[in-house]
Amino acid sequence: MVPDLALARSLSCLALTSSVIEALRATSSREELCRLMAAITREMKFRYYALIHHDDHRTPRPDLVDLKDYPPAIAERLFGQHRYRRDPVIRGCIFANGAFLWSDLSQFIDLDRHDRASFAMGAAEGLNEGITVPYVRLGARIGSCTFAGTPMPEHAHRFLGAAQMIGVFAFQAASRLVSGARPMASTSLKLHPRPRDCVVLAGRGYSNKQIARALALTPRTVDGYLTEARRLFDAHDRTELVVGAVLAGEVGLHELARPQPE
Repeated sequence: MVPDLALARSLSCLALTSSVIEALRATSSREELCRLMAAITREMKFRYYALIHHDDHRTPRPDLVDLKDYPPAIAERLFGQHRYRRDPVIRGCIFANGAFLWSDLSQFIDLDRHDRASFAMGAAEGLNEGITVPYVRLGARIGSCTFAGTPMPEHAHRFLGAAQMIGVFAFQAASRLVSGARPMASTSLKLHPRPRDCVVLAGRGYSNKQIARALALTPRTVDGYLTEARRLFDAHDRTELVVGAVLAGEVGLHELARPQPE
């Protein structure tokens, strides 16, 4: 491509992205944001979008961002059946440092047969490829903006940059629209300090006995703390507990790394 022509196209793309961001910042209602997101999704050659907090959406809450037009079967699987914490894309948001292609997930998380089954189900529903933009704010629950399902998956990478910029502003717009109706602070902590310490060490792979030794507690006390933490996060096992605590912004990912021996 001729350099001047490439520069002209890049500047045109930047101008378009800038106008989209201004439109997102000016949205004043949920309906307006949904229409704008649908138009952006089509322009980027995708079929579906989702702006969501990674939390339990089985009971609607005005303090959670939840704007999506996913296929009903996928929405039911992720949120109706409460499987979102096991979803590879949502797990990937914990480790990604920016917008990522679904097809690149294996580069930063380990995919198992359950993950491959999730992708197969998604593909059957039209979600063959996607771009997800994590939205992470210290001390707050994690969210994301996703564009998914495309007739040209081989070209999806071309929209990574635009998705990164648009996704962040789209999530901020959605957060602004729900911020006036929050019955509880999103940063209110569920875990007291000692149970939180137990969750962090569980995330590092410590057994209950190892946690007890590290914190000078009895194994029975540790078991009680972790049982209560699972109840608070509605988690069925240690994996869901740790993922839930990270997604809720109560445990930092950096805390889960084992300290290196000196």
